[in-house]
Amino acid sequence: MGRVALGWAAFLILASGVLLLMLTPGTPEFVITLFTLCLGLLLALIVVAGVVLTRRRGKREDG
Repeated sequence: MGRVALGWAAFLILASGVLLLMLTPGTPEFVITLFTLCLGLLLALIVVAGVVLTRRRGKREDG
């Protein structure tokens, strides 16, 4: 499930990053695309944090 979420995050980040290079700042399209980029970064951060916490918990339980 983490790989799927990270794939979606990467897609959102790459697609919105490329679009931001082509759009004019100040337009509604630019704002929505910037919001999408932030959502992709937030999703990636949540997935990475979840993986780190899961691995730490697994190491703690193993000894």
